[in-house]
Amino acid sequence: MTAAHPAGDTAEGGLAGMLAELIDQNLARDPARRRFLARPLRAVIEVPDARVRASVRVDRIGLVDVRPGDDPAATVRVRADGMKVLGLAAVPLRFGLPDVRTVDGRAVVRDLASGAIRVRGLLLHLSDIRRLLGLLSAR
Repeated sequence: MTAAHPAGDTAEGGLAGMLAELIDQNLARDPARRRFLARPLRAVIEVPDARVRASVRVDRIGLVDVRPGDDPAATVRVRADGMKVLGLAAVPLRFGLPDVRTVDGRAVVRDLASGAIRVRGLLLHLSDIRRLLGLLSAR
């Protein structure tokens, strides 16, 4: 399952723990999501309004490690306020991206277009973003 390194009771540790728990629950609920673990992935999720960030790593053998703090080697970086990050976990996906046929999916796309959600690596690492969303989305 997912290894979380919560670093005590810090806010960053809370974000890392929440992400690890979310990924574990999603993998347990839908074992087909293990396909998202087939290749390495390095991502950072930053929540500036709470001044926290957590890194998500999938290694070569499909183990997930979620840690508080930054990962300078991350190919994907998501930056959004806390509510927008929670929205990413709730958005329905279609082909691994927010489903624009739904209200929640259109809201995420609007947030991306307006800069309320910023994603570095959106074009160059689209497959990594799709895999990260697949691990995080509860739908």
